[in-house]
Amino acid sequence: MHVDAHQHFWMYSPAEYEWIDDSMAVLRHNFLPDDLKRELDSNNFQGSVAVQARQTLEETRWLLDLAERSTWILGVVGWVDLRAPDVRSQLKILAQNSKLVGIRHIVQSEPDDRFLNPRFFAAFPPSKNLIWLTTS
Repeated sequence: MHVDAHQHFWMYSPAEYEWIDDSMAVLRHNFLPDDLKRELDSNNFQGSVAVQARQTLEETRWLLDLAERSTWILGVVGWVDLRAPDVRSQLKILAQNSKLVGIRHIVQSEPDDRFLNPRFFAAFPPSKNLIWLTTS
């Protein structure tokens, strides 16, 4: 099975996607499942994983809804505020959807270099099922 492991969907809005600057002008339009499905089919791909592009719960819920309506969206990597006092309850609610396969936080967008500090990691108990991936 061929799977596109990292796909973004959005309803383009300059205010919500301010990171799309003039050098990426080609991205300044909507990208929706029907657009991708044609590309997947023409390249013999059977599915895709949708990955959040905005750090909002609203987008995570929207991506999960798209995945429920499009069986070939095999999973969603969403977002939650990992510093929120209720992060565990947020994760518990989102994890009820079997298409949620991960959570991503865009660390390079953080103004504070110390975002990932020991206090942050202390909020999550050790688990053999939890893998931390960070990028810089």
